[in-house]
Amino acid sequence: MASRSKLGTPIYRIVSQQYPPFDGGGAYRWGSRWVDPGRLVIHTASSYSLAVLENLVHWQSSSLPPTLVCIVATIPDSVKQLHMAPKDIHDDDACRAIGNAWYDDSKSAVLWVPSVVSPYEDNVLINQMHKDFSKIKVAKPISTQIDHRLA
Repeated sequence: MASRSKLGTPIYRIVSQQYPPFDGGGAYRWGSRWVDPGRLVIHTASSYSLAVLENLVHWQSSSLPPTLVCIVATIPDSVKQLHMAPKDIHDDDACRAIGNAWYDDSKSAVLWVPSVVSPYEDNVLINQMHKDFSKIKVAKPISTQIDHRLA
């Protein structure tokens, strides 16, 4: 889990600068491992390094496009968050059922889920339509720094 500060818990998102930086439009159009299309869910990671790994898997490449930026957001402690245990994952259909139910129930703005790429870290799903969404503080995009040895 990301280390907490007085402001809350930081989360990380690496996206192409051609799209809105903190928006669930991609999941809304195409769905994801965690939700079917039609749900505005922003996918983030609990660490910068996990965000890089998730993108490497997504792009199916050992390097990332130079147009990517990093968004750091902070979840205040006052925002309700749910955590899913690794034992709850069985397959993609089970993950989508869990994510869809979480989104549709709207009991929390945030759902922490185990990463498949790095099972000791979490991805963080954000329900963009939840009433607490506006409490999440989103910083301006910054350039993505990737070590040249990953290329």
